[in-house]
Amino acid sequence: MSSPEIYKGWIIEARPVFCVEVWNSGGKCFIPVHNAKNEKEALKQAKRWIDMQTEPENEPQPEESDDFPPQDGFDDDDMPF
Repeated sequence: MSSPEIYKGWIIEARPVFCVEVWNSGGKCFIPVHNAKNEKEALKQAKRWIDMQTEPENEPQPEESDDFPPQDGFDDDDMPF
């Protein structure tokens, strides 16, 4: 890691980042891992990220029905958007 420096009012610093490439049924994804000391640790952190994505509370919830309840002030021809 380099020492931070100022460039045109921006503080910049080079940091090592592992780029872990993963695939699933949705396609390819890149996971930048900033805090790993080596490849083995980067893979471990990527697996942790995958676990977090597949936990039940992180799965997309089914969307509510597109049917809108009747609202006062709207005719059948009015579209509320």
